[in-house]
Amino acid sequence: MPKGTDLKYDLLRLSSSTINEIWDVGAHKGETTLKFAGDFPTASIRSFEPVSENYNSLRNNCSHLNNQSSHNIALGEENKKSKIFLQGASVIHSLRDDLNKPSGEDSKSEDIEVKTIDYVINDFKTAGIDLLKIDVEGYEIEVLNGAYKSLAEKKINFIYVETGLDDRFNSIQSLIDFLKPTGYLPYAFYEQTAHWTGKQNLWYWNTLFAKEELL
Repeated sequence: MPKGTDLKYDLLRLSSSTINEIWDVGAHKGETTLKFAGDFPTASIRSFEPVSENYNSLRNNCSHLNNQSSHNIALGEENKKSKIFLQGASVIHSLRDDLNKPSGEDSKSEDIEVKTIDYVINDFKTAGIDLLKIDVEGYEIEVLNGAYKSLAEKKINFIYVETGLDDRFNSIQSLIDFLKPTGYLPYAFYEQTAHWTGKQNLWYWNTLFAKEELL
């Protein structure tokens, strides 16, 4: 099977051990968590979602899973309290400064807690993360900044991150520039999605990065 066709197949092909620990950062209502639970039924999955409405749906949708836990926090570049402005669609809430703004006169906001991956991985007493999925609407670099120690120590095997071609996304080059010095390289693209205008030009996709020694 060509690489980039099936994430599960590629992870099993590349991994030197069983996929035991999966973190879903920006879990929304659990859509990807449920897919991971089906693909890796013995893995421990930790799902992170800071917005209360999404988090409540996440917990309800994943309540039947035995090896999954939901965490009502955001992951970012530092431990802090923050405010997130709720957008018209629940999938586009973002903590990135230029996107985290009121969407209108009646825009609502929530006070949320932000932690770094370096802090949480130590707090959970987790030896490492096999798969780190990040989909946080343009805030991905900040999340990775908060994992710099874990990346430098190679505690993370694979990073599955949303990437795109307009200003809402981190460019593939910015992710390569950040991750390459710590020894992570892109492996393949997945879920390539056309633009919402219907013109079928490529808009966004997910990129799998892997530790160089696994490639």
